[in-house]
Amino acid sequence: MSTFHPWALCIGETALMTVGKRMLRVAALTLAMTGCALFAKSAPIAPRYFSPERHGEVLPPVFPGPNPPLELRLGRVSSAANLEEMLIFRDSPREVGYYRLRRWTEAPETYLRRRLARVLFESRGIRETVGGGGPTLDVQLTAFEEVRVPRPVARVQVIMRLHDERLVSWEETVTVEQQIVANNGDEANDVVEAIGLALEKTVDLIADRVMLELANPPPTPAILGLQPSSQSISRRRVDVVL
Repeated sequence: MSTFHPWALCIGETALMTVGKRMLRVAALTLAMTGCALFAKSAPIAPRYFSPERHGEVLPPVFPGPNPPLELRLGRVSSAANLEEMLIFRDSPREVGYYRLRRWTEAPETYLRRRLARVLFESRGIRETVGGGGPTLDVQLTAFEEVRVPRPVARVQVIMRLHDERLVSWEETVTVEQQIVANNGDEANDVVEAIGLALEKTVDLIADRVMLELANPPPTPAILGLQPSSQSISRRRVDVVL
């Protein structure tokens, strides 16, 4: 028969009190840490907004406009579906990534259309038409990105098409790659500056090609004695690495 000792009860109560105090200390510490996380003020991470355009740039006339002046309608200027407000980088030919905190102030095709209008109609002296059946230039922007490997370059690529209300006279793909140079210690600004230079060079190439085509239009099928459906379309690709 076992004997009950009162001191055993005291030892048990002491052990329970010790465990209880430890649990209270852990609970208080957890509450304190949670309160710090809830009430601590951390600076919000805000996205940065960029533009490839040079603020305040004035485009001087490249040369006196042709006489009689050439005429052109700037038609649809669009972009590929993957080109959006976030800046794009590429590490392989088949995969693209997005800088979530680096964004354009406007849609990329807006910069392209504005540059085209300024160069063609202000700098090159082409007369802009808004209707009728004259020559129309359509341009699609298919690349507006940073390429990080094998060497850092900014890439701008467009598909341009000149046509009238009935036929396409020529179609051309132009790709310009501009080396990214570290200038000001801000890698994001260096990338945007290179993309801006690539955009300027791309538009200059488009303007050169358009003026050449407008000044030397292809013979009409009637002059050649051919059926309209047999007229060939000029297609080519131009790659420029700077």
